Formats: sequence, structure tokens, C-alpha cells
Amino acid sequence: MGRFTGDVARAALGTALSRVTGLGRDIAVAHVFGASASYDAYLVAFFVPNVLRGLLGEGGIAAAFVPRYSKAHAEGRGPEVAAQTLSTLLLVLPLVCLAGALAARWYIPVLAAGFPDEKLALAVRLGTWLFPVLGLVSLAAFAASILNTHGRFFVPAVAPALPNLTMVGAALLLTPIVEPPALVLVLGVLAGTVVQFLVQSPLLRGRIGRLPRPWPPGEDVRTMGRALLPVLGGVAMAELNVLVDNRLASYLATGSISTLQYAMRLFQLPIGVVAVSIAAAALPRLARSAQVDMTRGFPEALRRGIGLSAVLTLPALAGLLALGRPIIALLFEHGAFTADDTIRTYSALSGYLVGLWGYTLVYLFSRAFYALGRPGLPVLTGAVAAAANIGLDLLWVGPWGTFGLALATGVAGWVNACLQGGLMWRRMHGWLELGPIARAAAASAAMGLAVALLDAHVLADAPAWVRVAVGVSFGALLYVMLARALGFARWIRDAR
Repeated sequence: MGRFTGDVARAALGTALSRVTGLGRDIAVAHVFGASASYDAYLVAFFVPNVLRGLLGEGGIAAAFVPRYSKAHAEGRGPEVAAQTLSTLLLVLPLVCLAGALAARWYIPVLAAGFPDEKLALAVRLGTWLFPVLGLVSLAAFAASILNTHGRFFVPAVAPALPNLTMVGAALLLTPIVEPPALVLVLGVLAGTVVQFLVQSPLLRGRIGRLPRPWPPGEDVRTMGRALLPVLGGVAMAELNVLVDNRLASYLATGSISTLQYAMRLFQLPIGVVAVSIAAAALPRLARSAQVDMTRGFPEALRRGIGLSAVLTLPALAGLLALGRPIIALLFEHGAFTADDTIRTYSALSGYLVGLWGYTLVYLFSRAFYALGRPGLPVLTGAVAAAANIGLDLLWVGPWGTFGLALATGVAGWVNACLQGGLMWRRMHGWLELGPIARAAAASAAMGLAVALLDAHVLADAPAWVRVAVGVSFGALLYVMLARALGFARWIRDAR
């Protein structure tokens, strides 16, 4: 138990540093571009490379590779399997990147059918240059998967901070001399992903054997390929929601896609720190338990992850609802980002937050199914959730605009979480402990209400930085006091 929470803490620390730099990147982008046509174009151009990054890289490779590599490592064949996998990636990834770059002129008009011609041409130009990001990030994800399996969580979690830092530098320093200005975002992310892989490479020494010929692939690679297919489907279902959101938002006012992106970044901050860290630490443990200790070890790891996710995610949800507007104003409302952009971004954020804990649970449940060798189940639940999201998008975008799109995404997260949880409960019991969850929910609700009242009636006329600093400090102190009074403070201590 202590080792698991220690792994979570190390992963969370690295991920938190990465997410903080990501927030810094968004602050720099908001200052230079605001919620503008240029940033809309970049986001659409980056959509497909980013989706494929999740499919082949950060999501797919980890989910398909870690269980197989864990088993091979236990059998003394870890370097062999790692070498086979790397050899195959070095063959496949350049072909995928080339095909994607050539196809940008055809798929981008489908993604942003509502863009005017000039904005669409910019998106196509940016999309052509963004595909190398896919190959570089996939190699970085492969390295991170090996390091996680060997108990190295901090460096893989913090490595994604490097593209954020290079994008900040590019946006602030190169925008005045690059034409079109949005091209600096492409240059920044390309440079950063190169460094992201290189910084992890020295830690792989001794983990990879001599590279074999990549074709035909060995049996281990073919097994991972078969496991990867349903994982790809699951990630694709999740990204289908974003595709529909962006297409519908392309018909709304200029900057609507940017507004959704800024709100999504704040929404993903607790998901990235909590959900990704818990899932990264839990997947190797779940994979080992699925082989040797299904009766006790597997339910215990899952129960631990769910409890920690509630104790850490629910107060973040309450805090963002209470302080979302001053937080957005503090972070983004300068340069090209206006007060009206703050209002629109907070509206979208409040819609996303409905599904915050649901998406956190989806991260954990899906990794549990991968470890059980049932990766197809998250695909099915993701398809149902995607269908619900699309239906709600079409229903709510007319009357509510970007808020309706965000709310549909939040509700879809709970559809997915409930379906996966129900399927897991049918397979095994003993992983759900309601006491800490209920107490964390009560403490979070009380804390959120108190912070909202403080902000509205005491700090309403204060500068944004004062509202955020006082509100966050007061909320954190109150939540810890409530945790002690309600008897779940040990979960907070374990997560440190």
C-alpha cells in the first residue's frame, strides 16, 4: 500500500511539474494569440496528430506494451521484447507520419467545415508540418512505458514539460519574426518533442537488447499488436468527442475552438495530475496482480486508486467551480485575451467539470481492463459514451453554444465511467469503499460553498491574484481540517 502511494506521489510530482509548464504554455499562447482565428487554426491542425499520439503513443503503446513487457521481464526476456518493439516502431512511425502530412489537405476541411477559406488554408499548412510530433512522442511513450515498469515514474512524468517550455520560448521570442505567427507553435512543439525523447534515452541503458530486423515482427510484437487494436478503438472513441466538438464550434463565433481549448486545459489539470499519475502507477501493479494475485492484490490496487482519486479530485472540482473565473482572469486575461474571453471560458469550464471525477475513474477502470486482458470492453463503453456525447452536442449546441458542447462532454464521461464500473463489478467485488468517497464528497461540497461565499461577499472587489491566493489557501486549509474531522486524512497523507 505504501509503495503504491509512493509511486503515485512520484508520478504525480513529475506530472504536476509537466502540467504547470503546460499551464505556462497556455498563458503565453493566450497572451500572444488570445481566442483568435490563428489559434483556432492551430488547434484544428494539431487535432489528428494529437489523436494519433494518443492512439499510437501515450495511450496505446503504454496499454498494449506494459502488460506484455512485465510478463517478459519476469521471464527474463525483457530486453528482447523491448528491442523487437522498438525496431517495429522505427519502421512504422515514419510511414504513418508521412501519410498524415500528405493527407492534411483532405482531412482538415472535414474537421473545420465552418472555417472561412483563409483560416482553413492556414490550418492545412500547419497540419502538414505537425506530423513528426506523432513519431517523436510515440518513441518517448515507449521509453516511459519501460521506465514505469521498472519503477521509474518521475522522469517519464516530467518529460512532457519540455515541449511546453519550448513552445513558451517560441511564442514569446519568435512570433514577431515568423510569418505566419502561428507557425511558431509548430516549431516549439517539434523542438520540444525531440528533447522529450532524448532526456529519457540514457535511462534505457541495459533495458533494450540488440535491435532485430523489424519485419516480419516477432510473436511478442504480434501479440501486442492484437492487444493494441481494441486499445486504439477506445482512445479513438474518446477523441471522437473532441472531433465533433471542434466541427460544431467551427460554425460558432471566431475563437470558439480556442475557448473550448483554454477551458479544457484547466479541466485536464487535475485529471493530468491525479488520474494519469494513479493510472501510471496502478497499471504495472494491476498487470502483475492479474497474473499472480487476482483475489486480493488486484481488487486492493483498484480500490486504492479509486479512493485516492475521490479524495484528490473532488476538492479540485469544487475549487474550480468556486474560483474558476478569477483563476482564468489571473492566468489568461492579458495581452490578446479579453474579459469577454474569460466569461466564455469559465462557462465552458463549468460544463466540463460535471464529468471531472467520471473521467478520472475511466482512466483507472480502462487500465484495469487492459491488465485483465479485456481491452475490448473500454472500446464498447467508449462507443456508447461517444454516441451520448454526439447526441447531446447536437441537442445543446444551438441553445447553449460552447457551454452546451462542454456539458455534453462532461455527461459523456459519467456514462463511460458508470458502464465500465458496472462491468468491473460483475467480474469481481471488493474494490469499492464508499466511506472515504462519501466523506470526501461532503468535505469538498462544504469547502466549495465556503470558498464561493468568501469570494462573492468578501473578495469580490479584490484583484484576481488576491482572490485566487486567499481562496485557494482558505479552501485547502478547510478541506484538510474537514478531512481530519471526518476521518479520511490518512488518504491525503498517503498521496503525498
